[in-house]
Amino acid sequence: MLVFFLVFFLGALGIFLKRAKVGDMTTPRWLNTEEQQLWRMILSAVRKMERTLDDTLLEDHQLTTSEYAVLVTLSESGEREMRLRDICQELDWDRSRTSHQITRMDKKGLVSKIKCAGDARGVIVEITPEGERRLKDAVPAHVETVRQLVFDPMEEHHMEGLRSYLTAVLNSNTCIEINNQRAAEL
Repeated sequence: MLVFFLVFFLGALGIFLKRAKVGDMTTPRWLNTEEQQLWRMILSAVRKMERTLDDTLLEDHQLTTSEYAVLVTLSESGEREMRLRDICQELDWDRSRTSHQITRMDKKGLVSKIKCAGDARGVIVEITPEGERRLKDAVPAHVETVRQLVFDPMEEHHMEGLRSYLTAVLNSNTCIEINNQRAAEL
């Protein structure tokens, strides 16, 4: 889940995409040297963490981070099953990506797809016993990797600052506004 949270976080940090209107022209709000360095550090740190999480899950448990995210999402739901659209919303994925991911996982026996009673277009995704077993095996090592990558190097007082910043980013409508603006320009 950390990877997907961080990917969302990076998308929200589209500082350089935001533009200020000057007359009839759109002028980029360039990053200063310090902002540029920080932005590149964020990108580098997230890529490094993603790569490490991807590699350890795949090598040690034969799970991709996407599979892991779906399994965690299903395991945390009350009935260990969810509608496909709810998985999309929970993971902030589009329907196509989620549908393809679930199809691959169904073929691997990690989840099963069930037609939704009363809704011919609806799909229920259920974690299988194999999916539960694989998740249960992967969780302890994954949590330890997250701890080593994210929390061990962080001092307590940094955590509150980061929490405050991420809350502001996630509560911001900037991503929605940028996406709406880009869609309008197409």
